[in-house]
Amino acid sequence: MTSRDIVPPHAAAPVRASLAWRSAEAARMGWLEYRALQTPAGLLGATLPRGVLQILFFTTLAGVLAGPGHREYAFAGSLVLALSSTNVNGVVAVPVLDKQYATFARVRTGALSPTVTQIARVLPYPVMGWVLLVVQGAIAAPLLGMTDFALRLLPWAWVYALIALTLSVLGLAGATMTVGKRADVVAPNVLSYLVMLCSGAIVPPGRVGWVDAIGQVLPARHGLDAVRAGMEGRPWLGDLGLEVAAGFGFTVLAALSILLQARRASRHGHDDFE
Repeated sequence: MTSRDIVPPHAAAPVRASLAWRSAEAARMGWLEYRALQTPAGLLGATLPRGVLQILFFTTLAGVLAGPGHREYAFAGSLVLALSSTNVNGVVAVPVLDKQYATFARVRTGALSPTVTQIARVLPYPVMGWVLLVVQGAIAAPLLGMTDFALRLLPWAWVYALIALTLSVLGLAGATMTVGKRADVVAPNVLSYLVMLCSGAIVPPGRVGWVDAIGQVLPARHGLDAVRAGMEGRPWLGDLGLEVAAGFGFTVLAALSILLQARRASRHGHDDFE
């Protein structure tokens, strides 16, 4: 007897609809968690101005140290640094809340795969991170006298949306892989600093070999290369494909880590989230 004998073909559509509904509900739960952690006062009073100050600081610093010609390079890169702050570090809340409140057992025994549930709960972070980035860039550009450059950069805002997503899965992978070692908060911070150092956001590639080597496998580096290549009229699809590949790789790492915890719990009755 096969699975086709057990489940009629016409039952597949309701099953798919049920999975879609459950995934959407997991994303809605992630949005409610995000709103509980990131209150309007916190977003407007801390997160938003912090990103603006980062853009102002790194762009101004680059202009002083490397000359006015480097300001445009640094402005495009400082947007990635602002994203790293909100996304790589922000998504730590998803596994950390499960650890604090011992709720991962409910996640892994639900009808929806724990991997899908966790990734769905992460979705508000890249969306809101990108929205905040657009606002931060719009505020910082006039203050730096770079409104014209910001308007030329605007058609490439969708690439920054992709970078927001890849940085979010980087943070999720870092947190879930280290949650059992009590380094789930430290690891994303380390990853965030690695992105700052190795993404080519401020310092152009080709200066330090090991920095370039790390940057090749981290998100943001290739997406930023795609933006700069596109603005200069050079081919950019290859860099964009590498950014997608980096994001996919860290998504797989996060998924494997979550599944490993679920399988460990099924064998031993507990996991590192407890």
